[in-house]
Amino acid sequence: MKKIDITLYCQNIWNHRYGNRNALVNELVREYDADFCCFQECGPKTNRAGHQPIEDLMVDAYEEVYTEVGKLNYTPVFYKRERFDCVKCGYFLYEGKNDANSKSVTWAILEDKETKVRLGVCSTHFWWKNDSEDDNQQRIANANALADCVEKLRDEYDVPVIACGDLNCGRYSGQGEDPYYALRERLLDARVEAPVTTDKLTHHSYPVEHEDGSYTEGGEPKRTLDHVFFTEHRNIKSISFDVDVTPKALTTSDHCPLVFKAEIYG
Repeated sequence: MKKIDITLYCQNIWNHRYGNRNALVNELVREYDADFCCFQECGPKTNRAGHQPIEDLMVDAYEEVYTEVGKLNYTPVFYKRERFDCVKCGYFLYEGKNDANSKSVTWAILEDKETKVRLGVCSTHFWWKNDSEDDNQQRIANANALADCVEKLRDEYDVPVIACGDLNCGRYSGQGEDPYYALRERLLDARVEAPVTTDKLTHHSYPVEHEDGSYTEGGEPKRTLDHVFFTEHRNIKSISFDVDVTPKALTTSDHCPLVFKAEIYG
């Protein structure tokens, strides 16, 4: 049986003026030598605009998964061009509450060029408000729609599928944990399953913006909103899960990067 080692980088990169932040995200992606990058809040007028759009910084090594909405996609997936081919891909908006059409799923079936080993990758962002029980029910609906998509991809292509993003729920979050546990009923949590893991939290105060447009680090993470899940499948073995809370990472956004490593078989 053939095997590949993969590294996935996932982060909500904050739909706001980015100053030096996009460049720092790009640096982190290269330092981790990520095979796949899943972003959220990748705004068409912020992170995708200006003097250093995130896709332009990454274009020498990474291909963005095609979607019909192009730069209007807030939840893109990027993959290492020299190593992988995109076999199939798709995108959909969550039904119900959806500000700026930013709550969505981008998915791709990716194939290692050398071994032909395949896997699925999904980037997503759930509804965020917490004003009423309807908001929580919207997140639960998002969780069920994501799990439906992931399980369909796993069954149709017979591949392991990794789904990650800002789920706006989790430990110490004001939004609670119900949507998280709705996913746990159907998918595996990389934080729990990986033999090397962490209990570090993922969300903190915004980094400080200075008059010259640059940023310095944000505060200490106080809650968890971001997660990596994967399907039960014979062809995946989780290796490690980490949350980057270094000063550089805290400068990039109010969400810390998640880094998941796994072995994929085929």
